Amino acid sequence: MSGIFLSYRRDDSSGWAGRLYEHLVREWGPGEVFMDIDAIAPGEDFREAIDHTMRACDVVIVVIGPTWLSARDDAGNRRLDDEGDNHRAEVVAALSADVRVVPVLVGGAAMPKVSELPGALRDLAYRNAAVLEDRRFASDVRALQDALAQFAETIASRRSVDGEAGRTAEAGGSRPGPRPEPDPVRRERAPRRDVVPPRVPSGAWTLPAVLALSGTVLVAVWGVLVPRDWHSEQSGLRIGAALVLVAGAVAGLWSRDWRWVLAAGGAGLVGLALWLVQLLSTGHSVDDLLSPDTDGIPNMITFAGALLVLVGGVMGTRAHAMRRG
Repeated sequence: MSGIFLSYRRDDSSGWAGRLYEHLVREWGPGEVFMDIDAIAPGEDFREAIDHTMRACDVVIVVIGPTWLSARDDAGNRRLDDEGDNHRAEVVAALSADVRVVPVLVGGAAMPKVSELPGALRDLAYRNAAVLEDRRFASDVRALQDALAQFAETIASRRSVDGEAGRTAEAGGSRPGPRPEPDPVRRERAPRRDVVPPRVPSGAWTLPAVLALSGTVLVAVWGVLVPRDWHSEQSGLRIGAALVLVAGAVAGLWSRDWRWVLAAGGAGLVGLALWLVQLLSTGHSVDDLLSPDTDGIPNMITFAGALLVLVGGVMGTRAHAMRRG
C-alpha cells in the first residue's frame, strides 16, 4: 500500500488523531503514514499540493470529532462551508481521487447526514464509518488495522495483475485496452463496506445484543456461579463449556464484534450438549435431565442461555449483512 493519510481538524480531534497515528505507524512504519502536509512552498497553490498528496496515498482517514461539523471561524462562519479551509480541501480532494476514504468517528461524534454537509462533501456521508471509543480504543483500532490489511492485500493483488498484463503487452501479447474510469460513487460505496467487521452497535441495545447478554448472564449464573450438587461427576465439563461461552460472548459484546458472539454461542452450546450426553451415558435418564422434580430447571436454564447467545449472534450477523447489502 502506497500510504495512509490522516486528515483531521486540530482544534477538534488532534489528540485522537495523534493516538491513531501512533498505532498506525507501529503497524505500517513511519514512511507509510502521514498526518500533515508540510512541504507547500511559498507561492504554491495549496490545492494542487493537497491533491498531489491525496493521489499518492491509497487510504485517506478522515477523523471526525465532536465539533467537526459545527466548527466556525472568527467571523462565525462554518468552516466546512469555506472553500479556503485546508481540512475541507483535503477531504474534497480525497473524495475526488482514486483512494479509499474512511471516516473515523472519535469522542462520541456521530456520522454527519447528507443534508448537513456542503455539496462537495456530501459523498462522505455514504462512506461506512469506523468508530474509536476511548474505553476500547486499542481494540477498535485493531479492527480498523485488520480491515486496512485486507484492503492492502486487495491493492497488491490488483497491481500484480496489472503488472503482469503490462509485461505481457511488452512481450508482444495483446495490449490491454485503457482501463475505464471508475464510477466514484460506486467505487467508494461498495468496496468500503469491507473495512469494518460485523459490529455490535454502540449506544442503544438492539434485540440481538439483548438476547446475547441475557443468555450470557443465565449461563454464568446457572452454569458456573450457583452452588449445586446436581450431576457433580460431570461438573468440570459443564463449567468449562459455560466459561468458554461467557468469555467469548463478553469479548464479542465488549469489542462489538458479532463473530465472537456467534462463535461463543456455538462453542458453548456444543460443550453443554456433550455434557448432557455424558450424563446420559453414565446412567442418568432423560427424566433426570428434564424433570423439574430433579435437575431439569437448572439444566434447561443453562442450555437455554447458551441457545440465546447463539441466536443473538446469528441475528446480529445477519442484520449486519443486510445493512451492508
